[in-house]
Amino acid sequence: MKFSFFPSETRGLELLRELAAEVQAAVHLLAQMLGATANDRPPLIEDLAEAEVRATDLHYAVLTHLRTSYVNPLPREDIYTFSRLLHEAVEQLNGAGDLIGHTGSAPLSPRAAEQLELIGRQAELTAEALSQLQRLDDLEDNWLELVRISKRAHRTHRAWIGELGELHKTSTIIKHRSVAEQFLASVQSLRAVADHLGRVLVKES
Repeated sequence: MKFSFFPSETRGLELLRELAAEVQAAVHLLAQMLGATANDRPPLIEDLAEAEVRATDLHYAVLTHLRTSYVNPLPREDIYTFSRLLHEAVEQLNGAGDLIGHTGSAPLSPRAAEQLELIGRQAELTAEALSQLQRLDDLEDNWLELVRISKRAHRTHRAWIGELGELHKTSTIIKHRSVAEQFLASVQSLRAVADHLGRVLVKES
């Protein structure tokens, strides 16, 4: 199905792209946290919190736009679902930052950086997909790659959890597992974006 746009119709998609940019910004901040000392983390945690505030404002802006607009390129429910899932991803990444702040000086597994790289790739592909929603025929390859990356992220998570048994302190294991689970939550939110994209492709084709 092909869509014809008026300039006013694209506001919802513009807000979604801004939300996707906040996901990417949160990933970038977490990447800095992984390489930072415990003393250098507090400013990055504050920056993550600010990213979540911006994401919340954007999510609210999407809701306001959908309630006041008459014509949208996609059904309102679909735009709202994308917005909600992206907002959740930023929340979860912010939560991961908070948890990393409590790990102290004990370094996280290299799996953390591997997982964050995959989340970053998910976020990048999601941003690309949201910029192509007016050209649904071009999105199938993007959707498939998103699904593949989410599968890799789940495998990485399982490997990370399996390696936690090599740690000696129970408290350290609990802290590191909490970070791993928070990363997985963001993976799952972005996978849900891909799943909903697939539903849109089927429904609108």
